[in-house]
Amino acid sequence: MATSKIGLVHGTTIELDSAVPEMEGKRVRVVLEVVDEPRLSAEQQRALWQAWAECGPQGPIEEGTDTDLP
Repeated sequence: MATSKIGLVHGTTIELDSAVPEMEGKRVRVVLEVVDEPRLSAEQQRALWQAWAECGPQGPIEEGTDTDLP
């Protein structure tokens, strides 16, 4: 069986974007190739950060709320 996955290399560890259950625990051959990903412009990054701050995964960040961590 052969499959193609994308991930990140961290030293001797490869972190895949998704699991490959059928290969779990098996010895595999890994062929590495750089994936060219387009970089976001400063304006695109700003817009994404703004959208996250307004409607992030836990809702909008509201001023005046208690943000102290226990």
